[in-house]
Amino acid sequence: MAFSRTTIRTLVFVLVVLLFIFNYVSLTYWIKNDFSSDVSVYNEYEYPTYDVLIAFGDSITQIGDDPDNSGYLTHLTRYYERQMDVLNRGFSGFNTSKARSVVHRVFPKTREMISDANSQPNWFKWFSKTKRAYTANSYANSKKSLWPTRSKNYPGTGRKLQLCIIAFGANDAQHKRYTGHNPISTYEADLRYFVWLLWSPESEYYSPNTRILFITPPATGNRMIQAKRRKEYMPIVPNSQIKAYAEVVKKVATDVNTPYVDLYSAIESRVHSQKKRQAQLFDIPDSNNTFSARTGAAEYDGYDEFLVDGLHLNPAGNRLLFNLITATINQTWPELKPSKPIWATPPK
Repeated sequence: MAFSRTTIRTLVFVLVVLLFIFNYVSLTYWIKNDFSSDVSVYNEYEYPTYDVLIAFGDSITQIGDDPDNSGYLTHLTRYYERQMDVLNRGFSGFNTSKARSVVHRVFPKTREMISDANSQPNWFKWFSKTKRAYTANSYANSKKSLWPTRSKNYPGTGRKLQLCIIAFGANDAQHKRYTGHNPISTYEADLRYFVWLLWSPESEYYSPNTRILFITPPATGNRMIQAKRRKEYMPIVPNSQIKAYAEVVKKVATDVNTPYVDLYSAIESRVHSQKKRQAQLFDIPDSNNTFSARTGAAEYDGYDEFLVDGLHLNPAGNRLLFNLITATINQTWPELKPSKPIWATPPK
């Protein structure tokens, strides 16, 4: 049985149309199910997770989980055990400007990254557009979180950034001859930028329910720093200069209506109280002439009580900072005060 050319052309046309429709439906179905399921898995890990406290800072934070130095983050980890995961995101030697370059490794993204489609071929633009349409829908279903969220299997658990501690300034306040120095105006702008990242609806890290706690840089012991410099390299961080940076922290925190821990003033007040007691004890007319009750010799103006080298905290300084942090948290956000469950019977 012979077919006419017209019939053959019609059959070929119908087959091509059917094949195109089949491929289009198949590809669309694959994109929808494959990518949306990937995002779902990425967003809703099938196991319980704790909420998170992130400590974002410089070397004082980086060594803040050193148990040998009784680091303040070590205490916080113990304080929030079974309540919150404490993540150390301290970067030694970083000022706020350098910290901006790594913030994408610190703050969790809460919105999808849209790549520049103009640099892609036409077929990839369509593919990316279709993919984004489905992933955007998946993000909407999972509250637009790129962290594990509360899922069907574990409705009572989830991973949320409850608190972000921001503690910079020890490097920014270095003498301007050092590369770590940051102008005070830049320092202030960077601190405000970190707040914007978490609290601005325009930010891909938007997390309006995340609490922010600022920590001022500590007071510094000039004599201790000079003694340290005689043995090894250490930048000069004048106490009078770091005070100005501490004031900026307080100003920014007040402007954005979030609390701060004034570590600078806490150390200064304790050091000067100690100097006054020593002056009275040894009947020294000039209270600025520090006298050690242990050795009877002038030492480091009392800053060695809280600092290990004139800048970084020793165990007593870390304990002081921990106490200040927890006192501020409990007063400002009582809902974050740990409440460990008492098991009637040990869980199996």
